[in-house]
Amino acid sequence: MQENREKTESGQSQALPLAILAVAVFGVLLTIVITLSHKYEWIMNLCGGLQSGCADVESTPFARVGFAFLGIDRTLPVAYLGLLAYVFFIFLQVYAPRLTLPMASAMMGAELYFLWVMASILKIFCMFCVIQFVTVTILFLLTMAWGWGRKDHILPGGIGANLAVVALAFMVPTAPVLMKKSAPVLADGGGLTFAGKPDAKIRVDVYSDFECPWCKKIEPLMDTILEKNPHVQIVFRDYIIPSHKLSPYAVSFANGVAFTQGREAFLKIRKEMFEHQETLRAFLEERQDMVTFTPELRAKIEKKVADDLKIAESLNVAGTPTLVIYRYGKMAQIVQAQDAVYEKIERFLKP
Repeated sequence: MQENREKTESGQSQALPLAILAVAVFGVLLTIVITLSHKYEWIMNLCGGLQSGCADVESTPFARVGFAFLGIDRTLPVAYLGLLAYVFFIFLQVYAPRLTLPMASAMMGAELYFLWVMASILKIFCMFCVIQFVTVTILFLLTMAWGWGRKDHILPGGIGANLAVVALAFMVPTAPVLMKKSAPVLADGGGLTFAGKPDAKIRVDVYSDFECPWCKKIEPLMDTILEKNPHVQIVFRDYIIPSHKLSPYAVSFANGVAFTQGREAFLKIRKEMFEHQETLRAFLEERQDMVTFTPELRAKIEKKVADDLKIAESLNVAGTPTLVIYRYGKMAQIVQAQDAVYEKIERFLKP
């Protein structure tokens, strides 16, 4: 009788670690699929294709991790770190089981952060990411159950201390997002250089240069955004390309119109400047009397342009056109020229 009980208890004690390993191996396979979906469209189709929530979430800055705090000017997809986390977890489960519960707790906190981002900022859900969240949750619960009766916990405070690890792993990435300033306020005069709803909860900042051919090409996109989304605000920010010799004056002229003649005049002249991009010098020369550049006006324009550049640099904007989408005060997406088509950004514009 005693021998049968020992066999049963031994079987139960082995079953839980094996289940934990099985879930972790599934997590590795899932993360490999997610990683490959970034490169192969047929795999992304498993999640709904290029117009799916998976593709939308993957294209956001939240899907990449930077290492600026280490002095490394490079980012990596979150999926790579997820794969590394699973592999490391399996290593710990085999060779240092005392550390697996803190590791599972850290993974749980990280997954709560990504779920929070999708639910509260993006309001877009990725099927792969949800499956990943469920997988890590199961892994965490199984590891908690396995560690419940153990006495050799690595953390002081026993099994309960791991809940603090979950909270810490959630707050470390969440706090900077919460503490970061909301959508940057419009610089002096910036309140005159926008189109759409003044108090919009969803905002698109457009960084452009009047001599940039791609900037001219996406101008119809601005009209489409406002036509289909009257609740959105578009803010026009200046990002002067150094090699464009006429752009500094063009930017000064457009902002000078805004400061001296108001928003409607600015929107009109801005559109006309892009329409006459090929003959921009002649266009500006014919209208140079529209703006009288006093020292005060020049100072205001220089401050506005400098403020726009400062914000661009904080977002690592390095070219034009670049669209930055803010949802409810928080940056949700950065769109480069090649992705600046309405079908790729419309989900981010929905209230």
